[in-house]
Order: sequence, then C-alpha cells, then structure tokens
Amino acid sequence: MLTKNKGQAMALSLILMSFALMVVIFSFNASQLNLHGSKLQNTADNTAYSIATIAARDFNFKAYTNRASVANQVAVAQMVGLSSWFNMTDKFAQNACNFLCWVPYLGQVLSGIKSAVGSINSVAQPVFEALVYAEDIILQTLSVSQQIVHYAGLVSTVVTAGDIVKANDPKAKLDLLQNPQMLGDVKNLWVDFQKRHSRSNQKPNQKGTNQFQDFLTVSLDSRDSFSKSRSYKLNGPWSVSLFPLRWKTYKTGGSELISNGKYQAETWTSMDTISFHLSKFRCSWSGCRWRGYRETPLGWGATRSDSRANIRSIGSKSYWGSSRGTNRSASRYAGYEQETRGGYNGVQPFYGLSNSAKSKNTTQNIAVVVSKSQKNTRTSKTVDVGEANTNPAINEEMLGDRMTALSAAQVYYSRPYDLMISSSAWRRSDRRHEYGNLYNPFWQTRLSDSTNSERNIVLAITRFL
Repeated sequence: MLTKNKGQAMALSLILMSFALMVVIFSFNASQLNLHGSKLQNTADNTAYSIATIAARDFNFKAYTNRASVANQVAVAQMVGLSSWFNMTDKFAQNACNFLCWVPYLGQVLSGIKSAVGSINSVAQPVFEALVYAEDIILQTLSVSQQIVHYAGLVSTVVTAGDIVKANDPKAKLDLLQNPQMLGDVKNLWVDFQKRHSRSNQKPNQKGTNQFQDFLTVSLDSRDSFSKSRSYKLNGPWSVSLFPLRWKTYKTGGSELISNGKYQAETWTSMDTISFHLSKFRCSWSGCRWRGYRETPLGWGATRSDSRANIRSIGSKSYWGSSRGTNRSASRYAGYEQETRGGYNGVQPFYGLSNSAKSKNTTQNIAVVVSKSQKNTRTSKTVDVGEANTNPAINEEMLGDRMTALSAAQVYYSRPYDLMISSSAWRRSDRRHEYGNLYNPFWQTRLSDSTNSERNIVLAITRFL
C-alpha cells in the first residue's frame, strides 16, 4: 500500500532559498564594501595629491618670484651703470672741450657735442633715479607676495583638504583626530622644509656660507655683460706704439653690489672711467723696457643706489671692471664726484629651502586619512531586521565602526624630461645633477607608498577612537 508524503519538497526549497538569500546578501555586502572602499581610497588619494599640489605650486611661485627678484636686482645694477656711464661721457665731453674748444672749427663741433651730451645727461639722470625707486618697490612687493602666498597656503591647506573630501564623497570626513601625521606633514612642508632668509637670521650651511649670501652671489653672477664689466682697450689712434713712445687708452667700468655690514642693507654701485696712458722705452742699470705709464684721466663717473656705501672708501682693485687697478687717477676723481640715484633698500628677505632640506629632491610623505561611518556603507548591517545573531553582516564589523583609507603623496623636484628631449634649452649647460631649489619652478606632485610606521599609527589611532 502506497502512502503520499506531502511537504518534503517545500522544506528543501525553503532551505535552498535561505542559502540563496544568504549568498545574495553577502554578494551585495561585498560589492558595497568594495564600491565604498574604492571610492574612499580615491577620495584619500585626491586629498593627499591636492595638498601636495598646493605645496608644489607654493614652491614654484617662490621660485618664479625669486627669479624675478634676481632680474630686478640686475635691473638696478643696469640703472646705476647707465647713470655712471652717462656721467663719464658728459665729463669726457667737458674735458675735451676744455682742452680743444679753442681750435677753430673743431672747437665748434666739440662745443656742440658737449651741449648735446650735457642736455641728454640732465634728462637721463632723473629717469634713472625714478627707475631705481620703482625697482625697489617691485623688489619689496615680490618679497611681501611670497609671505602672503606662504601663509595663505599654510592656513588654507586643512580647510581645502576638507572641502576636497566633501566634494568627492559627501558622507566621508577628514577627522583631524585621525590625522596628526597630516598636520605634522603640513608643518614640515611650510615650516621645516623651507625658510624665509634675511641678512639677520642666517646660519652657516655645510659649505660655511648661508643662503642669503648665496642669493647675493646668484644676483652678481646673473649680471649682464654691461653690468658685470664694460672694460676694454680702445684701438686705432687711441692706442698707438711709435718707438720710443707708446700710448694706450683704457675704458673701464662695471656695477657691484656692496655689503655695508652684517645687519646693513646692501648698495648697488657703479663706476666708469677712461684714461690715456703714456710710456717711454728707456734703458737703465736694471735693463731696457717700457717705463713711465703716465695716466691722463679723460672722463669719469660713479653712481650709487643709496647713500649707505661710500665709493671713495672702497679700495678693491677688482671692482668695477678693475677700474681702480687700471685707471687709478680717474677712479679717484670718480669717487670724489659720486652721485646717489634712487632709494634702494637692499636685498629683500626671500624664501628658500632650509639648510636641512638642501641637496634633497623630495619632501617627506604627506599622509592623509579619510574615513566613513559604517552606517553610511549601505550594507545589510545597516538594516534593522531580525536578532543580532541572525544578521548576515556580523563578520563585517569595522575597526572603530568606520571605514578608513590612508593615502600618501610627495612633492619632488625634476627637470621635465620630455622637454629636455625636444629642446636642449631645458638641460643644464654643465650637465650636472640639479638638486631641489627655489630658483627653478620644476616642483611636481606624485602619489607615493605609505610606510609601515604611517599605517601602524593609523591603526593605533583608529582603534582607540
């Protein structure tokens, strides 16, 4: 006799449906965790990269303004140089007229030249003075702009980082309690890695100099050929050898940045001279040779950018294109008749890398931690159904009840390699390696690997929050 068993298939179906439901829920949870985890990591990457980009732009802005400061320093050197050159030319025309204006016809020509040169010089000198004042204002503006950008970048970094997090994921947050490393890294970027250098706060580096002195050297090395040295020997009738007589005419000149003491502002000075040198070939007990070298000053001029430096008391023979060594008498007259053009206030404070950051191409990691509350991950954990022990997301408990992502970025210095391939202008002419500096705007940004210590710190902090 056969009996019918009813309900067995229904029970098996319920069991299989329960397993299927569990698979669906776990699959949903896994996909949600993966989705939110990827989005949170991207948010952390964007935030770290953005902070590094702000720092890179800060470095590059200071590099541009430092280069602009050097260029304007050279412009001041050019202005005082032109001033002294015009004064020398004016004096030369006056002396020529004093000696030769009595000569018929020639005197009339020389008198006309003297009047023309004098008129041009009287108009040019106030222009040079105004330009020196203008250049000094520009130099002070560049220095102040560096300070404004520096503190704006420092203050706005944390605020900007929070805005970036919200823009990428409104439910994520930048918890400062989780980010002591980020705050320390920001301090390192804006306080430790770079420094505002002035003549009163310098410490010697490994080479025994300081970066303010290095800036002075860069400014002097950047002078154009006119400012650096405009010394030469005149040819033709100005320099002739007719035995036993020989005469030479030397034009000397240049612009120099003079230091007035440890805590005193510097002064741009310039001198131009032209002299006639006569010698005779004579014999004596010591032998036969050219002797005498009598100097006849023909023209001279000296200009300073302010009244702090006294050209008369500066005795270096190598200054101003070796004027004092070549045309001694004319240089002495130039010192007596020195003029002041403008109100130059010396080299202004500027930002450069700190001594500890020299010979480095990379900053430390900028570590950023972004988190999201577990209730905002939209898994079955957030659904209030059943008992606690029936929740299929029981194995998805998160440390600190939050999902956390760590990212790190760096600012690094490098000449653009692709541009170096296309043009040799981007390469160093000496082919040497160039370390990071705030003279060339080649600072860039990249994501980097977080270190074990950074990850351990994040785990420890998140565990106790």
